[in-house]
Amino acid sequence: MARIRKRILGIVGSPRKGGNTDILVDTILEGAKASGAKVEKIRLADLRISPCKACYGCAKAGLCVQKDDMAKLFVKMRKSDIWVIGTPVYWWGPSAQLKAFVDRWFAKVRRQSDLAIFKDKKVILAIPMGDTSRRTARHVIGMFKDALAYVGGILLGTVLAPGAYEKGEVQSHKTVLKRARKLGEDSVKTT
Repeated sequence: MARIRKRILGIVGSPRKGGNTDILVDTILEGAKASGAKVEKIRLADLRISPCKACYGCAKAGLCVQKDDMAKLFVKMRKSDIWVIGTPVYWWGPSAQLKAFVDRWFAKVRRQSDLAIFKDKKVILAIPMGDTSRRTARHVIGMFKDALAYVGGILLGTVLAPGAYEKGEVQSHKTVLKRARKLGEDSVKTT
């Protein structure tokens, strides 16, 4: 009997292409791929995702009324077993691109049938930051813990990279990269 390959979707919330967030997400995905997963990565900055307008059109129509790339992204999210979500810490929070993406989840929590996209979905966070204090990421991590608890998702783990400010600086954080790769490998084996 053929083994079903896990599908892992990397979602990069940094506007800086090839930066620390890309590197961390890529490292996690490399670990997952080495363990047999099928991986895909998207960059939110390359998509057209409008912020939530709080129009409540989703309550009437059953889906977000905005015509942008979020509908296609929801399809990818639904088909994936694990999401690897990466964002740098900007002023104690996620990037604007990542926050707009998460805010758009609202359209899917309006109807019980749409919650299946999140139910028991496994998530790994990748968070580089310029500050050297891990405490600086507490709001980003807390936002995801609370949001995932609300929608029924599961936080598998978080890779923090304090002191990774300059583009590519995370490459010198060998322990962080090793942990990122291992988390990717283990996520495929244990879920």
